[in-house]
Amino acid sequence: GKEAFKYCSRLTSINIPKSVTSIGKSAFSGCERLTGINIPESVTSIGEGAFYECRRLTSIYIPEGVTSIGEFAFLNCSSLTSIKIPKGVTSIGGGALGNCHSLTSIKIPKGVTSIGYEAFWGCYSLNSIKIPEGVTSIGGSTFEGCSSLTSIKIPKGVTSIGNWAFYGCRGLTSIKIPEGVTSIGHWAFEGCSSLTSINIPEGVTSIGLSAFKECSSLTSIKIPEGVTSIGEWAFYGCSSLTNIKIPEGVTSIGQEAFYGCESLTSIKIPEGVTSIGYKAFYGCSSLTSIKLPEGVTSIKKWAFEGCSNLDIVIDNSKKNVEVGIFAFDGCKSVKWLKD
Repeated sequence: GKEAFKYCSRLTSINIPKSVTSIGKSAFSGCERLTGINIPESVTSIGEGAFYECRRLTSIYIPEGVTSIGEFAFLNCSSLTSIKIPKGVTSIGGGALGNCHSLTSIKIPKGVTSIGYEAFWGCYSLNSIKIPEGVTSIGGSTFEGCSSLTSIKIPKGVTSIGNWAFYGCRGLTSIKIPEGVTSIGHWAFEGCSSLTSINIPEGVTSIGLSAFKECSSLTSIKIPEGVTSIGEWAFYGCSSLTNIKIPEGVTSIGQEAFYGCESLTSIKIPEGVTSIGYKAFYGCSSLTSIKLPEGVTSIKKWAFEGCSNLDIVIDNSKKNVEVGIFAFDGCKSVKWLKD
């Protein structure tokens, strides 16, 4: 039952009889000396936080009859090196295997349709994982801090990539986002410093705040036509990014969106853009020319500061555009096309 052996800190082993069908919420939570446990085939559910902070637990067998793994079920099981999730499981709760930083690999069975928030958060030794067809969403912080993960395939059914989904996956070199995904969450790939390329499919309409911030190895990226805004800090610190095409549908470029993209040599601003955010292109020292369309009526503070090789052409007049202080500070030249 619930909290049955919670904080039994001297408990090292236990034999659960076949008559038991469920392991309740926090049943073995904080049993920090528990090294092994036999879960009988009769068990069908593992409750929320059931083995939370069982720090010496090295391996566990989950029987075939289990259909769901509750939230935080194995959170902070820092010695857990292997776990087999059976075929019958359809959902893995939020934080279920969070901070299991000795876990190196895991196979998710085909029946799983949802992977909860922070499910594998902090599993920094995890180097391989297969997400099956049938999963429709990757929750927030699902793989946050999985720094040993080098590649991952997102299956076709996924429609959204949550906030912080791959935050800090600094070993990730490539990822394929399938058709059908419509949104990339805030901070989704922030700090993926080894990521060299990424394909964003046509269905995506929004790119969240800091989505690719500090992806310092990213050299190019294609933003699809359906995107209407580029979020704040979206490509902040992408120091290897050389070129990017902003599609026609974009109307705003958020603050510091391309801050510190020092290798960026060219960029085209489409007609629909009306505002350039605060420090949007700050420090883009390799950028040589840019034309701002007539529709741009707001250029925020320090928008192009430090773009030392940049010749800016603005298809408007000074009286029609709100220009923040130091917007063009350090630029090579600024030309207004209208009186």
